[in-house]
Amino acid sequence: MTRKTYILLTIILLSVLTAGAVNVSPRIFRNYTSANGLADNSAQTIHCTKTGRLVITTIGQINFFDGAAFTYIDPLEENIYALSEYQGNYHLYFDRFHHIWLKNTHSVTCVDLLTERFTKSIEDEFRQFGVTERVKDLFVDSTGIVWLLIDKGLFNVKTKKIIKLREQFNLQDLEVYKNQYVMLFYDNGLMEMYDQESGKKLIENRAYTDKDNVRYNQSSLVKVDGSNVYQIRNGNKEAILMKYDVNLNEWSELMRTPYHMNNMAIRDSLLYVPCEYGYWIYNVKTHEADHVEAVVLESGQTLVTDVNVITFDRQGGMWVGTEKRGLLYSKPYKSPFMVYKWGDSKANHYGAMMNHRVDEWPMFRSRMVNCVYKDSRGWTWVGTAQGLQLYRRENDLLPQVYTMKDGLYNNIVHSIVEDLNHNIWVATSYGISVVLFREDGRVHFINSYNQYDHVPNEVFVNGKAMCLPDGHIVMQSLDHVIEFDPGQMTTLGGDYPFEIYPKLIKLMVNGVDVDPTTEIDGKRILDRALSRVWGLDLNYNQNSLTLVFSALNYFRPQQTFYRVRVRGLDDEWRVLTPYSSDGMVDKQGLLHLPLMALRPGSYVLEVQASLVPDKWTTRAYEWEINVHEPWWRTTGVFMLLAGVILILFFINLFYYMKNTNLRAMRNSEETGLIKRIYNFIDRCSTSGDVLEPSPEEYSQADPDLQNELAPEFVTVIEKIMPVVRAEKKKKKITMRKLSGAAGIDVKEFYALITANIFKSPRQLIKKSRLAEAEHMLRTTKEPIDSIAEKCGFVSANYFIASFFQAHHITPEAYRQRR
Repeated sequence: MTRKTYILLTIILLSVLTAGAVNVSPRIFRNYTSANGLADNSAQTIHCTKTGRLVITTIGQINFFDGAAFTYIDPLEENIYALSEYQGNYHLYFDRFHHIWLKNTHSVTCVDLLTERFTKSIEDEFRQFGVTERVKDLFVDSTGIVWLLIDKGLFNVKTKKIIKLREQFNLQDLEVYKNQYVMLFYDNGLMEMYDQESGKKLIENRAYTDKDNVRYNQSSLVKVDGSNVYQIRNGNKEAILMKYDVNLNEWSELMRTPYHMNNMAIRDSLLYVPCEYGYWIYNVKTHEADHVEAVVLESGQTLVTDVNVITFDRQGGMWVGTEKRGLLYSKPYKSPFMVYKWGDSKANHYGAMMNHRVDEWPMFRSRMVNCVYKDSRGWTWVGTAQGLQLYRRENDLLPQVYTMKDGLYNNIVHSIVEDLNHNIWVATSYGISVVLFREDGRVHFINSYNQYDHVPNEVFVNGKAMCLPDGHIVMQSLDHVIEFDPGQMTTLGGDYPFEIYPKLIKLMVNGVDVDPTTEIDGKRILDRALSRVWGLDLNYNQNSLTLVFSALNYFRPQQTFYRVRVRGLDDEWRVLTPYSSDGMVDKQGLLHLPLMALRPGSYVLEVQASLVPDKWTTRAYEWEINVHEPWWRTTGVFMLLAGVILILFFINLFYYMKNTNLRAMRNSEETGLIKRIYNFIDRCSTSGDVLEPSPEEYSQADPDLQNELAPEFVTVIEKIMPVVRAEKKKKKITMRKLSGAAGIDVKEFYALITANIFKSPRQLIKKSRLAEAEHMLRTTKEPIDSIAEKCGFVSANYFIASFFQAHHITPEAYRQRR
């Protein structure tokens, strides 16, 4: 048996001996797990933002919850920064610079809230704060100011001032008081208070002795409430909860536990302390503590679990993060419905009261209906399979009919009853509904309750409903009897102590889900997270939108109403309800707003959210949508286009004239160059000059490279000679045709010809005559001097020397080898 199991069994045993049963929370919780989209079932921290959205930390991920769906982001290794001084577990901070900082043992990650992505470089974030050296630990106070622990001390990123710390102790936590003083909490229980402006130490106080220091020196968590500072300190096994009174400058101990306490939340003078075994509720006024060891789920299951964190949303709902059981949610108000199973004494009693009063299949105007009820106003209400019918006068031929389109959860009405405030309650095949009236007698709206309000998910029995003398209403379903007091229900009058606001949670453009990484037609639609977007800049062909809004109504999502108008398209307000908007408001309270085929122009979308359909006290949130004209439709573009065309006309005219001259010059140059090629080849073919040694050959010096023909030119001339000789008389030779015959690009041909055509053809002539001499050596027996004379060499010796230079062999040896 593990130590944790042993402690849990001991607590349960003690509770049974003292109270007769495990202490169960009076709240009823809804469970969210990874099956609902949570990244992991281990919820470490929970934070409710100013807009009401929840940020939940699981093992490694940051989750966002918009009331309908979870999204989460994962960090990479490069997103994690090592903190050598931090030894605690998960700690979530929000700073005023649009960051989320998540610390875990010896590390920290950072999320940029503008993009809702982990920052690529935490070092860059620190540099923007003015710190380039290594950061050992990081803190964010309740005002959103970041404090960085470096070698020099504790650095305030706002004031750029440094507070010197006690070197022998580990700084575990800090908090500010009245935005002027900073309190530092060390691992030995020491607390120091400094004036932020002057840096002067004002107070030094220690919470406990050295003996307790050994037991509670591992981690610290601080919560400020007015002039009181509450601190949890954990050791290896135990924990202590203390309070520091700033005015009295003294510490007091509130409780100790043989296990860890994990977090704190303060609401209505109650301090909620999650721990390894449920959670504690400490009343700061009466100093009474109550340990809640188990919670009850909507299914009726009792859950015993360790609790990491508790927080409250803007509506007062309680959120509980567990180690292995995911996320738990309890509504801000206790369910008014008390449910009794058959066999329970109250169920049997109420059932007997209703049995002798009810006709389960009454007749109304010669037709069988489910129930008939006449209220105190003399109105007749009839429950049918097609809805709730109202006859205000006896002689009314046609009734006023209320169905699911008016707010009923189900059209099959089984029982009807009137409460003491003259509201009409009906039980259907799915849930209970109430028809609420205005002071003038007109129907205000219909509110409904289902299993999420602790109403059994089963069919109700025809006619089995009654109002008791004390105002309580009882209704009978197949397996239960439900009792509730309408006078105590907070969901009737519409005077809620909180308000709800719309938040854009999803955007589709031309049917494509859009996030900051999405590009449509090469254009990025968003430059930041959707939660930070208040305007859209779209091209003319990106004009079909669907925007999804959430009112973050965790309390009763099905009781969410919206008011919408689009200035520039339709200036009239439209009220959209879950039952009369053709699905635009779904059962989760989300508004799906289509804006299709918007014409180019500017629009302002205004959206409000409310818990009642006719109360719009909150300001309307606005989103500006700009759809740009196609460039070819704008007046400026037309003028610009005309100017460009005119400019292009003159440019084209200028270059046409210029190109005409260039073409004439080029044709003239080409004609001249072709004539040069003719002459060059003629000289190579018909020259009768006797070849004599050049001056360089006399002096045995290297030939002048500038007068030497390029080997490539020699090869090209040899290739084009037959073409030139064949086409010369036709006079149809062009440089392009010659370059084709040479097998090279025309530009390269031009360059090669012009670089060599003005040089002496002696090299080619000599090569040609040596080739002729080779032929005579192979085919005749003429003497060497005769061959030299016939081939045009000035002497036999010059011929022999030239032949040897070309073939590295004498003419005689060449003939003998053949």
